[in-house]
Amino acid sequence: MKKVYLDMDGTIADLYAIDQWLTRLRNEDTTIFLECAQMITQEELFKIFPQEQYEIVILTMTPMNCSKEYHNQVIDQKNAWLDKLFPQLTKRIFLKYGHNKNLKNSANAILVDDSEPIRRSFRGIALNPATLW
Repeated sequence: MKKVYLDMDGTIADLYAIDQWLTRLRNEDTTIFLECAQMITQEELFKIFPQEQYEIVILTMTPMNCSKEYHNQVIDQKNAWLDKLFPQLTKRIFLKYGHNKNLKNSANAILVDDSEPIRRSFRGIALNPATLW
């Protein structure tokens, strides 16, 4: 079974469409991630990556330079958002901002991420969500 690492912000969660998103992150807003609109539904995602063939793992980062407390709050917010909109995606990895997304099996995996620099540095197959949905 092929592993798919799926980013959240700008990939399945439309964080960047929220007014003043960067200011709100810098101010450690405790609700912003709960306000994100979906960019794809769970059903649409499973049509592209059928569960019989792919193991989907959320691989997302918390905001740059955030406090440890906010890091933990963001994880809680993102988990709540995922539980509501993508309840079948239970495998989740939360990294601090700037952490390399290459994991031990990345060469044999697929990454779906809106960030071009992250896609370029990934050792496996890296896809832009804009080409998928």
